Amino acid sequence: MAPFAQQRLPAHLKPGMGRPSEYKPEYCEMVIEAMARGLSLTAFAGMIRKSRDTVYQWVTVHRDFADAVSRARSARTLALEEKLLRSRKGAETTAAMFALKNAQPDEWRDLKHTETTHLHAIAQLTDAQLMAIASGKVGDLGDSVIDGTCERVDPQQGNGR
Repeated sequence: MAPFAQQRLPAHLKPGMGRPSEYKPEYCEMVIEAMARGLSLTAFAGMIRKSRDTVYQWVTVHRDFADAVSRARSARTLALEEKLLRSRKGAETTAAMFALKNAQPDEWRDLKHTETTHLHAIAQLTDAQLMAIASGKVGDLGDSVIDGTCERVDPQQGNGR
C-alpha cells in the first residue's frame, strides 16, 4: 500500500517560515557604542545575551550590521589607543598594548628584523662548499665552508653598532 500524499510542507521547509531572526536594527548603534568603549565584538554579544556565533552570522547576513561592525572596530581602536596614551608605565600600558595587538594586528604587531652578514660572496664558494650547504652537511667540510655571523637588530634602537 502506498503512503498517503503529503498535503503541506513541514514548517522548516516553508519559505519565510522557521525560527525568526533575533537580529534588531538597533543593534547597529549599540555595537558602535559598545566597541567605542573598548569592548570586543564577542563582549557585545555577551552584552545583548546572544552567542558569539549568532553575532558573527549577522555580520554575514545583514549588510547594515556589517557596516556598523566595521565602523565599531575603528572606534574600538581609537578607544584603545587613547587609553594607551593616557596610561602610565606598568600593567595598564601593557594591557592596552596587548589589546591593540589583538584588535589591530596589522598596525600593532611586533616587528623583528634580522641582519645576516656573510664574509664570502657566493661566487667565491667551491662546488663542494655549495653542495654541502644545499645538502645540509656543512659540518662535513669542517671550517672550510663559510664563516658568518647573525645579529638580531631592534628596530627602535638601531643596529647596536
